[in-house]
Amino acid sequence: MGAEVYFSVYRGGCITVIDTTTPLTDIQHPFPTGLEARAHATAHGKALLASLSRTERRRYFAGHGMARLTERTITDEERFEAELASVRDRGVAVSVGEADPAFTCLAVPLPRRPDHALSVSLPLTDFRRRRDEIGSLLKQAAAAFPTASR
Repeated sequence: MGAEVYFSVYRGGCITVIDTTTPLTDIQHPFPTGLEARAHATAHGKALLASLSRTERRRYFAGHGMARLTERTITDEERFEAELASVRDRGVAVSVGEADPAFTCLAVPLPRRPDHALSVSLPLTDFRRRRDEIGSLLKQAAAAFPTASR
């Protein structure tokens, strides 16, 4: 695909990037594995937060905040709620330079596991020409993702 792929989860009131195709030696890339402190500014965070109730999101932000990371970061609660409504309508979350000014991220929740998200990040210049292609590939991959065994 020519972009980095991430697998994230919402558990215990936290969003965590649990796996990525980014090489461990790539310190330039903005989305390392581990706890995600910038969920409001990432597509994977938006995809996961969109599945929560507004009360659960308020609880999440009471503990994690909505810091301004770039001039594009959404920090207003009502504007963020409108963004999440759009995510639920489109089925794809997008962050254009909100967590890092040079990167864009697209994400989808897994249909049968809304507490899990699959995302792709790429440089802003590639996003403009590949947005629809990557969004479509993400939706296909998420739909094919197996359900968890219990």
